[in-house]
Amino acid sequence: MTQKADEGVERRRHVRIAPKGSVTLLTGENSRRGRIVNLSQGGLLVTTTVGAPERLLGRAVDIELRLDGQLARWHHASGQIVRVGGEGVAIALHTLSAGLLRVIDETSTASLARYRVMSMILVDPEPQRRSVMAAAFRFAGCTLIEASTPLEAIVRLGELDFEPDLIAIAEMPGAVADDLRRFVIRDHPRVKLVTIGGEPADDSTNGHWLCAAEHTPDLVNRVREVLGCARRPTRL
Repeated sequence: MTQKADEGVERRRHVRIAPKGSVTLLTGENSRRGRIVNLSQGGLLVTTTVGAPERLLGRAVDIELRLDGQLARWHHASGQIVRVGGEGVAIALHTLSAGLLRVIDETSTASLARYRVMSMILVDPEPQRRSVMAAAFRFAGCTLIEASTPLEAIVRLGELDFEPDLIAIAEMPGAVADDLRRFVIRDHPRVKLVTIGGEPADDSTNGHWLCAAEHTPDLVNRVREVLGCARRPTRL
């Protein structure tokens, strides 16, 4: 069963959410896979590994959409491609399955609640340092997932229905920390990335670096500064 995008459940004025999920776009003979950038009951923005050609602009499109995590299930929708560009393929949704409408409505409610606080993952193999940093982030108002290894962090990240706002990675021996940062930059580009080290950083990385050696009151203030900084640079 499908419904028009302006019918059915209360609209909440098309609240736009950014859940993790996969999309298949079908336009006649053309099939293209991508990931959700954002979604509402009125529209969908999809990013694809291979850019969509401009000739698809204005074309009708059938959509198969599957959210990650606990909400995993394929849903159907249809619409029209209204924009093709560097940010992805934008689609005005015309009809959505009743199940997808329900999921969007429920997820919108969860998303609005989540954005009242910042969510993050803290990755640090040293228990004492991790405990100090976790306490500072929680005192600053964050909801927090702690991980002692990069593998644990990747697993926990995959279990989340939404991307966290921030991932803080402590210095580790060898190239382990850098490998995790590259993974985050490649697979989760919208997440802010912060480094935790033993010494204060220079001015060039000041907005994306935390020193675990700072005294607790100073550390909490520093955490608040970092939370308010612009998104991290893309280079390592």
